[in-house]
Amino acid sequence: MDEPLELLDASALSEVARSVTLAQNLAGATRLHAAHLLVESFKSLDEAAHGEPGADARPAHARLDPADRARHHLAAALAMTGWHARHLVTAGVQIHTRLPRLREAVERGLLPEQLAIDAACRLASIPDDIIGGVESDVVARLARDLAGGHRPSRTALDTTVDASRERHDPQGAGDAVDAAADKRTVRFRPERDGMTSMWAHLPSGDAEKLRRRIDAAARAAAETGHPRTRDQLRADALVALGDPNTTDIADPPPDHPADNSAADPATAGATATAADTDGGGAPLGASWGTDQPVRISVIDSIAQGLPNRVEFVTGAYASFDWLCEELLSGGDAKVRFELLDPQPGTEDTPDAALKYRISPALAERIRLRDGTCRHPGCTVDAHDCEIDHVIAFDHQRPDLGGPTAEWNLVCLCRKHHRERTFGHCAYRAGPLGELTIITETGHEHHTRPHGPLAQARDRILDHRWHQHLDRLIADDGHLTNPPGVEGTLRATSRGDRPEQSTSPERPGRPA
Repeated sequence: MDEPLELLDASALSEVARSVTLAQNLAGATRLHAAHLLVESFKSLDEAAHGEPGADARPAHARLDPADRARHHLAAALAMTGWHARHLVTAGVQIHTRLPRLREAVERGLLPEQLAIDAACRLASIPDDIIGGVESDVVARLARDLAGGHRPSRTALDTTVDASRERHDPQGAGDAVDAAADKRTVRFRPERDGMTSMWAHLPSGDAEKLRRRIDAAARAAAETGHPRTRDQLRADALVALGDPNTTDIADPPPDHPADNSAADPATAGATATAADTDGGGAPLGASWGTDQPVRISVIDSIAQGLPNRVEFVTGAYASFDWLCEELLSGGDAKVRFELLDPQPGTEDTPDAALKYRISPALAERIRLRDGTCRHPGCTVDAHDCEIDHVIAFDHQRPDLGGPTAEWNLVCLCRKHHRERTFGHCAYRAGPLGELTIITETGHEHHTRPHGPLAQARDRILDHRWHQHLDRLIADDGHLTNPPGVEGTLRATSRGDRPEQSTSPERPGRPA
């Protein structure tokens, strides 16, 4: 390029960045292919020296796994950790031996290298008898998300794989849950400046109990006036759980004496005695237990021929085991259910559309639909976002401005809300929460919602499509009513599937 980068306009610089990203993705595809070929090379060398695997007379401890040899070689050659080398080799082998759809997407440069590695390693545990269907679901979801400017996190990738596996093999998915519980662990890693990171891998029910206690403790402390951030209060609450000498997360500030907390049983803290506790360190009735009811949204899909989906609005890690325990111990005092109609616009009314204020029910619906901030690449949780009108609300003439309706509302974090308000991008809304952002460089970014409500709608549409195909395609694989062919449809004894009347010349086939 002859012209210096600093002299190019924003549009040209954006194209440069896109080209470099594509080149990086293609380089990653080459690296994955090389890892696979390295494994094959070590395998060929081993077979040439010692014969076929079945004819190898060496004892087991003297045999070297080709994948391990490739991992050790790459760790040294590429100056990467053993963990990264192992995942690179696993992904390379999986992509080039049993994941053809993922391989095609990788070779076209559609996926960043690390995302391709994560997806391949995650799919490596899927049994061969269902890998085709699961891989198809996962690759389609990744392509759709990336096209909309959204890069799925590892957690989102795991959720997609688990949901697809459950759909294709419910029994196997249940066995996988039982096996995963055996891998629970907690790890600590010292860091600089006197800090330590803690990482835990826990069953969902246990994690939810811990999260509930920590969040409630931080909330109670914030309400008493502790001058700290919510993150700091959550960290203090976790520390308090491990301190046998206290059940409070910190001393109250000077203007909130300690004896005031003991006077209110809802905020009782450090003054509680061991006899007043539930055995887990927290006082009975303390506000940092589970006093706040859990709001659970049930997405109604029964009418669409699918089971209802339960979404835990408060508690992203909640599980059915934990829910059953809460219901048995506290009844409806601890749990609040709300039935959600997935049909778009069910909370919209003509009167509400002309008011700027968004009702709590509509706001919760928007957050359940979007899941995160809708700006491409932003992962701020929807419950930490503000809800914004895509078409600005006209306070002087509400009937001329953007209505307060589901299709015209999106979740934006504070930073991207300010960018939309004071920036120069154009925003266009779609009927199902789609959002198109047209930048000042002329590029268009199409994003789709990823929240539980949007996922339920996707499942309903997918179910309807398969029902349509089942009616359209006969058991022998032919269309029951192909285009350009005259004939009448009739119901068969198998149900309501239409069947094309057959021709005398070709019995059993569509005319």
